[in-house]
Amino acid sequence: MSTSSRSQHIRHSVRSCLVVPEEHRATAPAGTGRTLLRSPAVADVVVTAVALALSVWNSVKNPFLGPASPWGNLLLAAASALPLLVRRRVPEVALAVALVAKVLRFSPFVLPFTFYAEGAYRGPHSRRTVWVTAVVGLVVVLPWDAESWTHPRILLGSVLVNFVLTVLVPLLLGLYMGERRAVVAGLVERAERAEREQRLLAEAARAEERQRIAGEMHDVVSHQVSLIVVHANALATVAHDPKVTAEAAEIIQTAGRQALTELREMLGLLKSGPGPEPAATDGDDTAAPADAHNAAVDRIAALADSSRAAGLPVTLHSEGTPRPLAEQVERAAYRVVQEALTNVHKHAPGAATDIRVGYGPSTLNVGVTNGPAGRPADASPDGTGPLLPSGGHGLIGLAERVRLAGGDITSGPRAGGGFEVRATLPAPPRTTG
Repeated sequence: MSTSSRSQHIRHSVRSCLVVPEEHRATAPAGTGRTLLRSPAVADVVVTAVALALSVWNSVKNPFLGPASPWGNLLLAAASALPLLVRRRVPEVALAVALVAKVLRFSPFVLPFTFYAEGAYRGPHSRRTVWVTAVVGLVVVLPWDAESWTHPRILLGSVLVNFVLTVLVPLLLGLYMGERRAVVAGLVERAERAEREQRLLAEAARAEERQRIAGEMHDVVSHQVSLIVVHANALATVAHDPKVTAEAAEIIQTAGRQALTELREMLGLLKSGPGPEPAATDGDDTAAPADAHNAAVDRIAALADSSRAAGLPVTLHSEGTPRPLAEQVERAAYRVVQEALTNVHKHAPGAATDIRVGYGPSTLNVGVTNGPAGRPADASPDGTGPLLPSGGHGLIGLAERVRLAGGDITSGPRAGGGFEVRATLPAPPRTTG
């Protein structure tokens, strides 16, 4: 079960098995009687109507209970229930009115509702206020006539009826419901936060996947297409020589086939998801993926050969004993050289270029340096820009690839002219078994 499914399951379980917070009840789907009753405004109106009906009924049955005439007592009893409409926001106001009504005896039925509201809506935020109101309620409901205090049984019965049933039970019930509501709200918030985090993770994964696709497209297409463009541009100058033209056309065909092969490999990788990347080859379609008999230097040599065939003076030096390495490391080293050579073709055509691959005990060092351009960069046939335009993202993507492989990379201009790219990759010997 995914995180999103789990969060939805938690929310549905909480809302179906526990008391739903009233602030969430208003968001329930409309169209049913249960939804209407769950609305906080409707609940307040219903509670107020019940308290009003009880107060009016009591005043009609006992018209002289109160400080005014029967009609006055009736109006006071009815008015004492109206503050229940604001019991959620200011429960103390409703409680004060109910205490006055209790002391003046024109409505004793509002008091339990207000103590419940005090516990439910003030309790989760201020326990001290709740217990202070409980003490005030005890003082108000206790009988203060001398006869009651001289008869302990009457006093005890009065306390049980007036305090326990009118004050303590509603207050404790309200505290319980308030805490339960706070717990449910916390669970719902946690589930919603988990769902939001899951959406953010999904968006980050999509962005990372788009970046990965863009990097693969750049790595696969840029170098091969650059070679194709260079050779195609050279055809115009060797059209009079059928042999050279045929050689250039063959190189273009080979580079085109290789680009298609690598595109197919990349699409297969993207369809199957992240995993071990296929080995990159260059120049010869029959080149096998790297295995125990084909180290990184072999594939880099193919890159040097293809650039040399395109007119770039490239030398390759290997230090240490070549050995098979982790596929991610070999592919990162291959891409370092590939991107560096592509940039030389674009920005410094004809520049003397040196590739160095060094095998250390636990590292693989790859460096590509080039001198100043041997000739000006070729312009496009229509004269609108360079023959090989640059997007400016190659080295950025290359640095990310090397970082993911656990290595470091530096690049920049050389003091005497030219450019250099150097990468150090973790490359412990691959164990077999």
